Amino acid sequence: MKKTLSLWHKIFLGFIIIALLIILITGYLAIRLFHIGVEQQAEVSVNKDLNSTSRRFYERIESIFINLDDVSRRTYSKNTIINEDTILLKEYLQEIKNQRNLSFFVLIDPSGVIIASANDGSIVGENVKDYTFINSSLRGDEQKGVMVLDESFLIKDGLAQKAFIEIVPTSDAVRTEITEERRGLALAASVPVYDDNNEIIAVLLGGELLNGDFKFVDEITELLNVTATVFLNDLRIATSVRLKNGERALGTKVSKEVADIVLDQGKRYLGRAFIIDEWYLTAYDPIINNTGEVVGMLYVGIPEAPFAVMKKDIVQKFILIATFAIILAVMIAYVITRTITNPLKKLIDAMQKVSLGDLSQRYSKKGRGNFKDEEDEIQQIGNLFNKMMGSLQTNWKKNLDLQKQLEEKEIMRIHLLQKIIVSQEEERKRIARELHDETSQSLTSLMLGLKLIHQSDNLEEVKSLSSNLREVLYNTLEEIQWLSYELRPRALDDLGLSAALKRYVEELSRHAEMDIAYDMDGCKDIRLSPIIETTVYRVVQEALTNITRHASAQKVKVFLACTDRNMLAIIEDDGKGFDLNAIQKEQQSLGLFGMNERATLVGGKLSIDTAPGKGTKITLVIPPLEAELKYQEKLA
Repeated sequence: MKKTLSLWHKIFLGFIIIALLIILITGYLAIRLFHIGVEQQAEVSVNKDLNSTSRRFYERIESIFINLDDVSRRTYSKNTIINEDTILLKEYLQEIKNQRNLSFFVLIDPSGVIIASANDGSIVGENVKDYTFINSSLRGDEQKGVMVLDESFLIKDGLAQKAFIEIVPTSDAVRTEITEERRGLALAASVPVYDDNNEIIAVLLGGELLNGDFKFVDEITELLNVTATVFLNDLRIATSVRLKNGERALGTKVSKEVADIVLDQGKRYLGRAFIIDEWYLTAYDPIINNTGEVVGMLYVGIPEAPFAVMKKDIVQKFILIATFAIILAVMIAYVITRTITNPLKKLIDAMQKVSLGDLSQRYSKKGRGNFKDEEDEIQQIGNLFNKMMGSLQTNWKKNLDLQKQLEEKEIMRIHLLQKIIVSQEEERKRIARELHDETSQSLTSLMLGLKLIHQSDNLEEVKSLSSNLREVLYNTLEEIQWLSYELRPRALDDLGLSAALKRYVEELSRHAEMDIAYDMDGCKDIRLSPIIETTVYRVVQEALTNITRHASAQKVKVFLACTDRNMLAIIEDDGKGFDLNAIQKEQQSLGLFGMNERATLVGGKLSIDTAPGKGTKITLVIPPLEAELKYQEKLA
């Protein structure tokens, strides 16, 4: 059988799940944002470092140009060149080369032939007019920038060994069959030298060969705390990146991804790159010569490992914080859940006892804190439960009282029914007795009197007998009429309630020898349904009968009033009165009970105001329309 979780477990698990989701989602987002922030900050930093490196790179070119321009403007330089003393020119060029920290420094005549070199090579006599860089200066243009020196130039000027780099294959670089690089990448400047007639008499060409020269990259590394590299095309010719054995990574190539963006598209690359055997956060810029051709790259970067360690450390710290937060969330969830479910459990226990019939159960505030001014929803439910139970208990008591009254009323109905049956028999006996004792004797007397008249021949005796018989007959008729009127007055059907009551009061006053006053207001021409008129008539008749039998009254008043809203009948006497409560408790007054039942049947209300020695006042109020509707409903 599948076990259903309790409300406590559901709320507790709900709190835990929500807390875990919040912690995990928040933690993930925080770590993710931190990682993105670190990477973005690193990219910004590397980008700035590359800008600084490029600026210093081109400042070195500018420095070479300024030095050569300064030399070209000196008078003794012009005089030395004009003298064309080869030894003197070489010494002069060597002096300038050493002063300006140049790798090569040559003097070219206007025809493009090298006439002197600061190095001990055999480059003198070499025609370099095909170099675009030099050709522009022969036409009078000053040139500065980067230039690629071919193998022939480097060999003849004694720089081949320095420029030579063996290519080291790497896994992510572009595959090539070339195993060595014999060209050179140089920072260079060429400046024309003019005589006094403003004629070009020579061109000075000088520069720094970057192959195997680590001064620039080490300067950048020390200054910016980054690794730096100068590339000839995709080959590292000067770098501060180290291999695992500690040697510089000369001769290694850049990855194909970087080469495609920087060398092929001429764009800056910014992002992660795998260098040798490690991931770096890098920035690459293309190196472009004077003709707009990409001939190399500048690189700066920082290893990603420290950032990875930092990220790992952050993740570990988050796990510790998250663990603590989860434990704290469990504790808080437990307290909150208990705070919610304990009062509910109290309510459930109370309801279970109520279902077993204990209506005295109430929700207690015990253990709910000291917040007197504010009530939470559970306390409000508890208050409503208390009010409901109070109302239910009150209604239950009322129902018990009503049930008791109903039982008493049922007993009275049974007694009334028995009384009605007995009364019917009593009334029949009385009528039979009246007919036998009074009417029968009167008729017998009439029959004997008629016989005597028939036998008598004396006229005077006949007249005397007929006079007596007439009186007997009159009394008999009167007794029969009263008996008939008591049973059902025809005036009630023919003339209406008001006339019938008036005649009944007059007849009763005469027979009972009692002063009964009758008054009426607004009922003369009003006819209601037979059931209402009969009900009012019988209630008044029963009240007057009780007065004649028990009240010992001297004066009696009967008042009947009719309005649009109701019908009012009042019967009042100055008799001895009685204790109404005592009679009702003892269930002795079936007459009063019958009067009340008749009134209730037609929607009326009967009230009795009496006390011992103070007389009695009976008031009957019947709303005619309502009474007739209720009567019709009962008939239906």
